Amino acid sequence: QKADIVSLSLGSDPGDGMGIQSETVLAVQEALDAGIFVVAAAGNTGDDTSISDVSVPANMQGVIAVGTSTHSGNVWSNSANGSMVDPYTQENRSYPDQKPEVSAPGVGIISTSDPSLSIPYSASSGTSDATVFVTGALALILERHGDALPSSNSTRAGITLVKQALADSCQPHALQGGEHHPRWGYGILDATAWERAVADNIASHGDI
Repeated sequence: QKADIVSLSLGSDPGDGMGIQSETVLAVQEALDAGIFVVAAAGNTGDDTSISDVSVPANMQGVIAVGTSTHSGNVWSNSANGSMVDPYTQENRSYPDQKPEVSAPGVGIISTSDPSLSIPYSASSGTSDATVFVTGALALILERHGDALPSSNSTRAGITLVKQALADSCQPHALQGGEHHPRWGYGILDATAWERAVADNIASHGDI
């Protein structure tokens, strides 16, 4: 369908339903191999100690997994925890693919509601809500820089460049500690800084 981004405000608990060979996972893999960006909700399982990773397909390398931050910048209590281990390779995850990659506002988000209701707007919370903010920021970045992203050698080169810029541009929380946190990710979305980091990365690759 010539999409540039696939935004997935959905997911399944790891090991439940969407397995490693599910049709959803295979479709996401196909999209990534074609150079299409995939942004997916990390999941709302933060308080469930029996679940040790973000949702499927957010747990896939190459996908941008999105957690949720509150109005004050704290991590939302239900935002999923990411595992250090990639379930597809059984190897430790590394920059810029540690999960989740980023957190974004997702608490009390007001949007359109069921048209049959007397009030056409409602508020909701979750990593699904946060996902669309990251997707929107990415769409604006691709509008400005998409044609300049590297495409030679590997169709995933552009995805990697953009994910590195995201990791480098996130705003870490004071309580986050370290470069990556299993719930905050690399930090909170800063769309302007992300765009600038993408431009800098493209320039360093000699593509503009």
